[in-house]
Amino acid sequence: MAKYSFKCADIGMNCGFETKASTKEELMPLIANHAKTAHSMNEIPADVMQKVNSAIKKSLF
Repeated sequence: MAKYSFKCADIGMNCGFETKASTKEELMPLIANHAKTAHSMNEIPADVMQKVNSAIKKSLF
């Protein structure tokens, strides 16, 4: 089963946040909630969302 992961540091943020989920659909709300609570982003700007999508890693474990 694939796992998806994201780290804020991978998009250039000075932040230690890391999260994992079984699907991208499960991962995105975790990222959005973190962006809102830790980075005061009520909405993730399109340019940041593009970076987020590029930084999501897929592993088979």
